[in-house]
Amino acid sequence: MKDVLWVLGIVLVTGFGLVTWRIPLVRGLDLGARIAIAFAGGCVVLAVLMFGFALVHVPFTRVTLLIALVVFAALAPLTRRFAPPSPRTAGRGVFAAILALTAYGLLTARETCADLVYFWGPKGQRFYFAETIDVAFLSFPHYSLMHPDYPPLLPLVYAFAASIAHGFSWWGALFTMLLLLLATTLAFRGLAREALGDERASAYAVLLAALLAYGYARSMVAGAGEPMLLLFETIAIAALTFRDDGELLAAIALAGAAWTKVEGTAFVAIVVVAYIVTRRRVVRAVALAAPAIVLVGSWLLFAREHKFLDQYARAGETMHLENLGKVLGATARQASYGAFYLPWLAGAVPFAFAKNWRRAMLPLLVFGGLVASAIYFYLHDNAPLWWIESSAERVLLSALMTLLVAAAAASE
Repeated sequence: MKDVLWVLGIVLVTGFGLVTWRIPLVRGLDLGARIAIAFAGGCVVLAVLMFGFALVHVPFTRVTLLIALVVFAALAPLTRRFAPPSPRTAGRGVFAAILALTAYGLLTARETCADLVYFWGPKGQRFYFAETIDVAFLSFPHYSLMHPDYPPLLPLVYAFAASIAHGFSWWGALFTMLLLLLATTLAFRGLAREALGDERASAYAVLLAALLAYGYARSMVAGAGEPMLLLFETIAIAALTFRDDGELLAAIALAGAAWTKVEGTAFVAIVVVAYIVTRRRVVRAVALAAPAIVLVGSWLLFAREHKFLDQYARAGETMHLENLGKVLGATARQASYGAFYLPWLAGAVPFAFAKNWRRAMLPLLVFGGLVASAIYFYLHDNAPLWWIESSAERVLLSALMTLLVAAAAASE
């Protein structure tokens, strides 16, 4: 029962994000996409709210959190008008099969990420037990390998679910990946429908689900930050690529990405540069990044105040350019995903039929930036091979997603 209540707690996070339905872009989407975006927005709202609770010493209890949930849910617009659902296609059966296979992999624990056990789970547990962000735990020197200053969004979401269930659920943390994969696919399809049409948007959504499901299984990310990060990144890229009014939604998603993983901050910077290059709107680009800057800046000040800065404090480390060949070779080997680079081919082959390269330019620039960013970070380790072998398949998932979004955009 605890596991079921824990998953229900994750689903209830959607209530915090129902306020996103006031965004004009979101109001015009189908119900599946609206719920997916509300879930993503709810994760951001909940994490910011719990961070605020920690600052003013309000405990994370079932009562305080459920009262906040009711308040935010009450702010949602009262409307029953939605875009019509996508027509039934053969792709729905394929999508259901992808979800079923993913569920099997989760329920057999074979997709479990070690990082869930090492730090994502323990942080969520400690925040739940302490009923706040446990700074004594984060600053304890023996726990330095747990990346204490990693952004707090995912552990806070886990702590909320634990508060609802009155206990932490490891199985629930694993099953969250399935919900995130579903939300990512529905959000992408909804945002792409207007530009691509129902049939093409659904086809690319199923392809995206297949690539991410395989990548998640191959790199074993269940319970870790990558599925949440990919949800935010996909919404941000899809909103900016397929919609002319997507900046506000993208800004919320970028803030979520930056508060999920350290790599999310690099993603925000790359997207902003790509936006300036393709749209030439500097002021809007600053506004696009502003929520992420505020959240990351606030977290860094909090971490510095409580003396648990770690990963962010390494920004000035020396690059080891003598390892460039070694890094490129090792990263290229990991990029095969054990499938002869088929995931990349699935994203690249559609470009042979490209019609709208202009729309595809932003995700293509982000794709190139993400690959370059991965190489850049790996060059900061004097012995990078173990790091690459243990993380490259996960790190490159963001680039794989943006390549597919670019292919979908070019097909218009």
